Amino acid sequence: MVKKAVDYEVGVTLIELLVVLSILSVLMGLSISVFSSFGEAQTLEIASSGISTTVRAARNWSISTGMPSRILVDPDRGKVSAFGFQLAGAWGFEDFHGLPEKVPLPAGSKTMGAFRQPAELVGRVEACAGSVGRGAMFLNDGAAFRARRLPIYDGRDGVSIEAWVNFWQPPWLPEDGIEPDGGFSDPRREMRMAVLGIPNSFEMGVLGDGAVYMEIGDPQRASEGEFIRAQTEGSAVISDRWVHLRATFDRTELVIEIDGVEQFWVPERFEKVVIDQWPPLPTAVPHSDSDLWISHPNRFFMGAIDQVVLRVATAPVVVEMPIDIEILGPTTLIHLDGRGALDPLQHNRPVVIHVAEVGDFSEIEAADGTAVAGEGFRDRIERERQEQTSRDEEIAQAFGDPISDLMKHLEDWEVDPDALTEGVEEQNPVPSTPGMHYGIGDVDGTSVLRLHNIVIDMTGAIRG
Repeated sequence: MVKKAVDYEVGVTLIELLVVLSILSVLMGLSISVFSSFGEAQTLEIASSGISTTVRAARNWSISTGMPSRILVDPDRGKVSAFGFQLAGAWGFEDFHGLPEKVPLPAGSKTMGAFRQPAELVGRVEACAGSVGRGAMFLNDGAAFRARRLPIYDGRDGVSIEAWVNFWQPPWLPEDGIEPDGGFSDPRREMRMAVLGIPNSFEMGVLGDGAVYMEIGDPQRASEGEFIRAQTEGSAVISDRWVHLRATFDRTELVIEIDGVEQFWVPERFEKVVIDQWPPLPTAVPHSDSDLWISHPNRFFMGAIDQVVLRVATAPVVVEMPIDIEILGPTTLIHLDGRGALDPLQHNRPVVIHVAEVGDFSEIEAADGTAVAGEGFRDRIERERQEQTSRDEEIAQAFGDPISDLMKHLEDWEVDPDALTEGVEEQNPVPSTPGMHYGIGDVDGTSVLRLHNIVIDMTGAIRG
């Protein structure tokens, strides 16, 4: 006997569908509320993490380049910015290995630098023993290497040039006048010998008297305040030996170093003028369409050059504080040295960056369309104090009057305030230990709900 199959229609009613949608909407509302609250709770942690990342960026620049970097902590603008340098070009002349010395390099020779950037021979240059491996000896007028201009060589925010040089100083002749003593009066000072630069943009070199110079800008714009030529005293570079030079300009400072030691410098022709009357530093390193030159045909270097390095200032890494997150304290400039540690000439103790979550109320609730304040920070502290008082009273009732009397005696015990503070410095109301802190209260008129401290110790290590 065969039974006929019965067809059934499977589906849901409108009421069932509405019930499911209602449940989903409730769950989604709860989820949004939970995730929103979680996100708000993490705002301080995210801001602190961003500051730590910015500090690490500056430290990484210092370690990778061997150059100082800086971090600007600006509470007024709610920003922390890191400034440093990155490699733009380097030439070590190691491709001349095996070539005989005292024999001019073949015409059209090239030396390959970092990032496969070639520098083409101009004039007469010989291979020689360098500070490390091979170097280049520049012999006569026009001796130089030219690297075709690349955008990476433009360093509007700053440049740093370094090289090893073996300087041959031209002899002093009696007809030149009084024999120089290493100051600013040597007539050989008028002779400039370029090491590395882009004409009308930047250049580092050595003067005939053994001084080191760095020029920024176009000499034709000196009257507009967009040019400076900084020069050290004479006899700063010892001739006939390898010496390391570095010159750095970052729009706020110009530093010249010889064998790692910073040198005093003066603007050209301002040797007898007080510092207050010196021309200002240029506001930027100007752009130039000229090629990059190692030595220069018109200012060729007398001697040998090796390990030439060009670095340009990076775009700053900036982190901004979100709403209700503030940085406490004054504007601070943090200096890191070439090892990534705090510069001991600028800092004698670890640096603390105070990141605070601020506000008068911990939460705002809407009731009947009217904003109602939840339990505020001070209210919570008062409530916890009252709860502690209630617990103390319960303890007193449980254990009898002697403990209660002792507690009261300790609370009412009067001590001369001057005796406690004598010889003790006033303590900072803001803790300086790394990590999160609670219950800070008012700091300079700001209600601090939570505080996160980022500590940079003298080695540059970041804690918190």
